Amino acid sequence: MPANLTPQYLEAELKFKQAKTTPEKIKSLEVMMAVIPKHKGTERLRGQLKSRMAKLKEELQKRPTIGRTEQAYHIKREGAAQVVLLGIPNSGKSCLLSQITNASSEVADYPFTTQKPIPGMMKFENLQIQFVDTPPVQMDHLEPGFSNLVRNADGLLLLVDLTDDPAFQMDVLLEELNRMRIKAVGKGPIPSMEVGWVSLRTLLVGNKCDVKNAMGAYQKIENRFKSAFPLLPISAKERMNLDELKKEIYQLLDIIRVYTKVPGKEPDRTEPVILKKGGTVEDVALSIHKDFLAKLRYAKIWGSGKFDGQMVKKDFLVNEGDVIELHL
Repeated sequence: MPANLTPQYLEAELKFKQAKTTPEKIKSLEVMMAVIPKHKGTERLRGQLKSRMAKLKEELQKRPTIGRTEQAYHIKREGAAQVVLLGIPNSGKSCLLSQITNASSEVADYPFTTQKPIPGMMKFENLQIQFVDTPPVQMDHLEPGFSNLVRNADGLLLLVDLTDDPAFQMDVLLEELNRMRIKAVGKGPIPSMEVGWVSLRTLLVGNKCDVKNAMGAYQKIENRFKSAFPLLPISAKERMNLDELKKEIYQLLDIIRVYTKVPGKEPDRTEPVILKKGGTVEDVALSIHKDFLAKLRYAKIWGSGKFDGQMVKKDFLVNEGDVIELHL
């Protein structure tokens, strides 16, 4: 008997194949198990999914033995997304972290003040984004665990010092990312990567724009990299352009905020549901609880629908600011 797999199942299967981490794989697998047709033709496949889920949960529970240095690079993900900050010595990373998050990082005029990754939470409107400062990038030297931290991030911020040959700094950063088998992608679609490689959305930021002649250096790197990356000049020390930086980071992540409501009540706009762009009503339901997806009949939408309160199906694409009312 043919399986007759639904488009929702095939989409979830694709997300499973693209997942980087075990929790992401488990989430996609939960969707596959919830939407797979229940008949004789899928009996064997359902058994395989259950077996795969059991192995993933067992893998998640195991605590691998890692060295002390690697353990320092294991940063628990929090908030809507995780952005990793990279720069060579004395680029101003620690100052930037201290200015835009709740974290305290040692700031000094000499290099290598950051010896281990330091996370902080950056507030942007009604959500929090995790920002991780890292030890300065050095040519041909990577601490154990550094690569995994960067590869598993949702986005990268490359910080260059506009007072000290920023084009050379970018060459160093891109070369080291290449050694880690990471493709920095600023503009355009995410390319298909070879096995073992990952691609990450990347923002290029020029620091110390308040210093004399710094904007001249910024214009040079802008001319060279503007077709590849979104760019922004800032001064972390003087807090120049930091609000604009937060907006750029949010846009970089390709995420959207939607809100849920119960019938007859106003939506709660203090805690948005965070989805990747291209998310659907069923993704909203799954983010609340996996049982919601199995029981969901339809939804009503305010925002991107043809009219407020429009009845929509599970596969309806949602957009930034939409309000969703789920009906089980």
